[in-house]
Amino acid sequence: MIAKISATENLGGALGYNFRKVEKGEASILLAAELYQSKEGRYTMEEVFADMEALIPKKCRTKKTVFHCSLNPHPDEKLSDELLAQIAKGYMEALGYGKQPYIVFKHNDIAREHIHIVSLRINGEGKKINDKFEKRRSKKITDTLERKYNLIPSSKIADKVMNETPKIDTTRGNIKEQVANIVRMVLKHYRFCSLGELNAILSAYNLTVEEVKTEFRGKKYDGLVYVPTADKSNKVSTPIHASDIGRGVGYTAILNRIQKSKKTVKPLIPTIRNKVLQTMRTSPKTEEELRQRLEEQSLRVFIRKNESGRIYGITFIDDKQGVALNGSRLGKGYAANIFNGYFSNPTDNPFLDEMLYGSPSVHLDQSATVHPSQLNTEESDNLVDELIEDIADGSFLPTGNDDWKEAAWQRKLRKQSKVKLRQRKH
Repeated sequence: MIAKISATENLGGALGYNFRKVEKGEASILLAAELYQSKEGRYTMEEVFADMEALIPKKCRTKKTVFHCSLNPHPDEKLSDELLAQIAKGYMEALGYGKQPYIVFKHNDIAREHIHIVSLRINGEGKKINDKFEKRRSKKITDTLERKYNLIPSSKIADKVMNETPKIDTTRGNIKEQVANIVRMVLKHYRFCSLGELNAILSAYNLTVEEVKTEFRGKKYDGLVYVPTADKSNKVSTPIHASDIGRGVGYTAILNRIQKSKKTVKPLIPTIRNKVLQTMRTSPKTEEELRQRLEEQSLRVFIRKNESGRIYGITFIDDKQGVALNGSRLGKGYAANIFNGYFSNPTDNPFLDEMLYGSPSVHLDQSATVHPSQLNTEESDNLVDELIEDIADGSFLPTGNDDWKEAAWQRKLRKQSKVKLRQRKH
């Protein structure tokens, strides 16, 4: 069961969304707590809104006073209304909302039945309900509920959604809807730290994302467009602007996702790095052989080449963990130019060098990260390859200057200016 929590200050919007579903016959009310019920046993939008609004102080320090959550069982689960109500009640009590007013709706407008819960983030005294580590606590609660009621684990929900999400097919029409479904699924289930890593994930669905810069009335704006592609990454359709898809897929949302991912991917790096190392020590002779052997380790690889065939980017994807990591993020010894050198001469395998990568007998989790000075490559070559990979990944955009030192200098200036801006705000 997957829980998706949001906070808002729009009580009417959260209630209105669910009550409109009820009016259309696309939802029903399963449960309500601490709310007025008419003599007929009914709950109306007006009465529920009035009850909740009366509990919000006029001068409230908490801006986003509304709690809105959806609980999503596995699509193959067929749960009774009574069981869904028990799950909702148990979830709210464990999360600290057991004494709060809340209302539970069951949505049946799509094949996957799920429930929505609307409540308040402040108690009767105007104090905020504890929301520290809310999402982490929520995950532990849903795991406990899965075991208690013998539900299909949430990890299998993600697997089912990912496996059933088809590639872009321009002959089917509704391209914007296809793009929206893919992007939202990817953003929900994957972590990435650059646009390049995001594109490595999207490539499996014949889709790519590009950054665009525009200027309007003297102001510069950054944006994103999503472009359907063929199997060989050739563009086959008109780019679709993120704003045409809807909220949560635009420039700011992607940047926020990148920042959050940078904090959460670190514990996964050693395991993925060791899988790559173990695979490379089998000395695959071709890129296709590398792909096949990585698949045995439950990893996918996305390789980017320039027109001359040089590898300038490599990304490893773990679909089960929901993460994409560039080679250079695993360590200097896993950067794109190392793989380019290897496939240029597979008989010279640097990954077999125990001085550089550690002994094969060492436990996998202790695999060392290689320092650039240890490699049989000039430091300047490494720096150029890192820069090329950064450009490919969207860590910064090319400025029109082919001089890599100039581009690196401009990147340094941008970082410095951001620090100054933050200092001014404080």
